[in-house]
Amino acid sequence: MTTNPGTSAESEAHASGVVVPWLVRLRWVSLLALIVAGWAATVFWRVRLPLAPLAILLVAMAATNALLTFQLRSRAPRRDVIGGALLLDVGLLTGILYLVGGSLNPFSTIYLVGITMAAVALGHRWAVALAVASSLAYGLVFTYNRPFEFTDATFSGGVLGLHLYGMWVALAAAGGLIAHFVSRMAEALEQRERELTASRAAAARSERLASLFALGAGAAHELATPLSTIRTATIELERALSRDDHPLSVAANYSEVIRQEVERCTAVLDGLSGRAASTATGETGVNLSDVLVDVRRRLGEPLTARLDVTLPVNPRPISVPAEPLCQVLVALVRNAFDASAPHQRVTVSVIQQPNLHVEVTDSGRGMGPDESARAGEPFFTTKPRGAGLGLGLFLATAFADQMGGSLRWRSSAGHGTCVILDVPV
Repeated sequence: MTTNPGTSAESEAHASGVVVPWLVRLRWVSLLALIVAGWAATVFWRVRLPLAPLAILLVAMAATNALLTFQLRSRAPRRDVIGGALLLDVGLLTGILYLVGGSLNPFSTIYLVGITMAAVALGHRWAVALAVASSLAYGLVFTYNRPFEFTDATFSGGVLGLHLYGMWVALAAAGGLIAHFVSRMAEALEQRERELTASRAAAARSERLASLFALGAGAAHELATPLSTIRTATIELERALSRDDHPLSVAANYSEVIRQEVERCTAVLDGLSGRAASTATGETGVNLSDVLVDVRRRLGEPLTARLDVTLPVNPRPISVPAEPLCQVLVALVRNAFDASAPHQRVTVSVIQQPNLHVEVTDSGRGMGPDESARAGEPFFTTKPRGAGLGLGLFLATAFADQMGGSLRWRSSAGHGTCVILDVPV
């Protein structure tokens, strides 16, 4: 199976978690099959087996399999442990072949089971390693082996027949093992992958729900103060108007306070609405000069007097949603002014290369490494309490991501910040 780089390690860990139980079962079945084969060879073909050495090899297989079961307790069993167990099986099988007939032993086909499992579970490199190790080990038993010995002399001349019958039995056993275990293991891997995909989707939904709750909490927090002020001003205005001698100046003052707070609520809701991240169909032929003029208008005269803008000599029209782009630039420039002293200037540099490249640079307080690492998180801000939502960089990053671009920044404490927006056009 294939996974993308971002999830490769996680998928491999889950794959290992599926493979180990099947490997343990396979080795127990192989152990039982070898015992039954030894019993059949002794009873039906009168083969004299070296019981003590064979028992040592079979006990070693059982012991290592018992140790392997401890890997079942691990959430992410190591792939080299699985590969090591398969290589150990190559050595144990080679030892059995050496003791019982060498290359004439038909159970050499069992090598294929380990190679197949490595190919399915561990990938190309492990499969090649198992194939090379099995080929070399089987080549050794051609030269170094203990010939068949029979307890009944009448069977000694039928070695070829024994080999052919054994090949049939071994082929059936190996084919059955491969067909059953490998197919079931592949199904288990697919099921685990589906579960992993479902869990990722559930986690993404939970994150979106948590973001929604955080957004609601932020809205309640930001709107509570201006709404309270509006309520108080409205009550005082009603009292003032209920008096016959109410001065118009008092009513005008309360009216101005209400208007300002309503504008503040509107600005908060405008920021929370996510309009800066909207990526409606791109408008054809948006003029960069017009966008920057709109940015200046929204910032107002006191700030535009401290704003330096550098545009290309002959800017080309771009196909980018103008309103979201304008809102993103306004948010970035306001952040720059908020981080700067009243006398410091902010620079906006626009380059087309051919994509849109915008740098917003200030000489303000800057951010330390910890602040810079958290910048862009929703509701994280370095501004004084109540001075901002901490959504400017977050929404600008969302806009850049949805447009297929990027937003990054360079900053150090006391040396200002440079925010860089790249957007394909």
